[in-house]
Amino acid sequence: MQVFVGPRTPRLRSLVRRILTGNPPAPVQRSRAAIRRRRATALAATAALLAAGLVTTGGTAQAAEPWSPRSSYTSTDRGDGTYTVPLFRADVPDIGVERVPAAENAEGRDIYYMISTTMHLSPGAPIMKSYDLVNWEIVNYVFDRASIGDSFSLRNGQNSYGQGQWASSLRYHDGMFYVAFNTNNLGGAYIYRTDDIENGAWQRTALGRGLHDPSLFFDHDGTPYIFYGNGNISAVRLNSALTAVVQDYPNVFTASNYAGQPFIGGLFEGAQFYYINGYYYAVIITWPSGQGRQVVMLRSPELLGRYTSAGGVNTYEARGVLNSNGFAQGSLVPIAREGGQTDWHGMFFRDTFPIGRIPALIPATWSEDGWPTFGTNGVVPVEGPFAKPIALSPEQERFERQKSIVVSDDFANDAPHKAYMDEEWTAPTPEVEAEIRPNGSRLDMAWEWNHAPDNRYWSLTDRAGWLRLTTGKVVTGDYVYTKLANRAELAWFEEARNTLSQRTFGPRQSVETRMDISRMADGDVAGLAAYNRGFSYVAVKRTGGVNTLGVVNRGQPFAVDLDQATLENFLPGTTVSLGDATEVHVKADLDFATPTGQLWTTFYYSRDGVTWTQLGNRVGPQTLDGSLAHFMGHRVGLFNYATQQTGGSVDFDHYLLSDTLTAQNRPLDTGELDAAIAYAATLDESAYPADAWAAMRAALAAATTARAGTFGTQNQIDAPERALSYQLARLGVLRTDTLPVTATAQTRCVGGKAYLVVQARSDHDAPVDVVLESAYGRRSVPAVAPGANAFQQFATRGESVPAGTATVRVTGTVDGRDVTTVRTPAYPATTCGG
Repeated sequence: MQVFVGPRTPRLRSLVRRILTGNPPAPVQRSRAAIRRRRATALAATAALLAAGLVTTGGTAQAAEPWSPRSSYTSTDRGDGTYTVPLFRADVPDIGVERVPAAENAEGRDIYYMISTTMHLSPGAPIMKSYDLVNWEIVNYVFDRASIGDSFSLRNGQNSYGQGQWASSLRYHDGMFYVAFNTNNLGGAYIYRTDDIENGAWQRTALGRGLHDPSLFFDHDGTPYIFYGNGNISAVRLNSALTAVVQDYPNVFTASNYAGQPFIGGLFEGAQFYYINGYYYAVIITWPSGQGRQVVMLRSPELLGRYTSAGGVNTYEARGVLNSNGFAQGSLVPIAREGGQTDWHGMFFRDTFPIGRIPALIPATWSEDGWPTFGTNGVVPVEGPFAKPIALSPEQERFERQKSIVVSDDFANDAPHKAYMDEEWTAPTPEVEAEIRPNGSRLDMAWEWNHAPDNRYWSLTDRAGWLRLTTGKVVTGDYVYTKLANRAELAWFEEARNTLSQRTFGPRQSVETRMDISRMADGDVAGLAAYNRGFSYVAVKRTGGVNTLGVVNRGQPFAVDLDQATLENFLPGTTVSLGDATEVHVKADLDFATPTGQLWTTFYYSRDGVTWTQLGNRVGPQTLDGSLAHFMGHRVGLFNYATQQTGGSVDFDHYLLSDTLTAQNRPLDTGELDAAIAYAATLDESAYPADAWAAMRAALAAATTARAGTFGTQNQIDAPERALSYQLARLGVLRTDTLPVTATAQTRCVGGKAYLVVQARSDHDAPVDVVLESAYGRRSVPAVAPGANAFQQFATRGESVPAGTATVRVTGTVDGRDVTTVRTPAYPATTCGG
């Protein structure tokens, strides 16, 4: 234990003591001058921590810097109103994006949701949320398990590698959310539905047949269709309840209809349908011989083309709209503009293996003849910048940039409870019933299991603050890839159940964990992996009561018949005998940039978390598996499998992320952590909701505890800083300052037509900017003077209007900070004439 001498003044001593205990003082004044004084005091306190020698090897401190958190590991938002593509630096393939307009949700602003392919992972079909189309977070999953059968559970010799859930279509219609996706080995296509996309349970309907790359589409009259196919795009009409196919429309259009066009060839799939300005548009991925993957769009004035046209001719015309750097399959995305206008951007992914398939938000310029050109005159540079299409308040921008689809984790079992965790199945046997029964543990939604887990053999509750993985089966070497014609065998690592994983991110990623190995059984292998079909891992093997640490690397070419034990032997020069040690720290540094297109991983270990030793040389390269046996990007996993007997267990204390690698030879840098701790001390508790303040306090306590210790890696610094910065940014958007505004909405009849009148009066003491929004349009009114009104009469273009709500968004300045207040005035239904 280190002794804290402390700063010289009682006030600073008290402030530092409160920071270190997670109990920063609440300022009683809100003036800008008072905030500046308090921030200066907090910065001095943090500097005193450093001067007092609390951190002996804590790295370079920059406590005087203001808190200005950088974007998350999976955000390419540059913080200056621009972003770069691809977006996530992580595997998010086969995306489908849907907008819920401001007038149709409780938040009063446009919300975007996105879904992706997760194949054999559990939970699956993630629902991601965004306000600006650039920054995303996972808010739900469609299912916990796609099936409780053997193949989705790595049970009885079966597996779903590279199969499972593919290419989902997400749609919002009449207050209900629908997801349609196909499975290659689990009974064909399914439709899921819920009225609460973020927190609700999903109802599952099996359609009883395969529908490749389905696109769910609701026509003007609400009739539901699914378009699907590869090489030829066909359609089915569903009944009104979306529970059964009632009519088939084969070959609405086919690739052969456009033979000779330079943009046709190879792939012709992934169709997604939209109705824009009188035309039905289909977005398709193609891959002509000798060219890269690209986007083709087709359009027709008639949805079913040859089935409703005169003479049965194909009415869909085609045009190549994007052929640049392989950006291809995905969605069109609507963005609301002034005067009720809508812009349409593209969200198309790019193959970036071994990281995976990564989406890009790509702006479009639409010509007068109704065709788009994507990017800058058709060019989309990799890592190229674009202006963000949706502007948010500075506080909201900062919070959005903290959101991520990967996380560090302390395994505190404090993730929110979600309905998918209570998914109900009728189990065929008591054994399966026991396997799928919830165990009271809740993982962060960034985590997914490699196939559905056996809930009896993992826990966050057996030991508080640790993830326990217990072996429940012995690997056999009898598993094969059921999707591959050659029936190639799986490695033991691939056969292991309950491997817990997250996405990797590029261009560099570091992962650290601490393992308690005292409960391992002979024959157990447990560790930290960067994996796909090709994999690299650092693990402890227990043999004859002796624990040995080492590195395994499996690269290409992949043999059909395997000697699994030999395949997963430790590499020469990487082994360390752990003696009687009961704990070991391990770290994996993943480098996707040296060179691009390959993954090289360097492993390290430590006995105390401070002094680290490299295990041999970096291993690799891991590259795209041409057989697409897994068909996803590399993932990072925590695992424990048995080769002799069941019942052994390993505990993992934490999962710490960084984007700094040891090989970069950078000094440990606490500047961002110090700035976050100092900024937290300037905040006024009374200005924030109690639950959000408590969450920030918990993150601050963890950060100050870490800061008072001795750091051995940048991961140990970055993980608490990222968690604290997220909570601080969240407080920024929850601050309870409001602007005095009165908003009204009413309907009126003029010339037999219905109009909606939205008005806002500002009683703020300075000019404010007002945005008036409704289902019929949008108007911005800048610099509305104190006591003045913003007014807009929206034409509904009809004789009647149903009851609804408008949205009034007012932005101004309070105590030097931007504040946005939202009002949602209701209006009654009105019928004019008659």
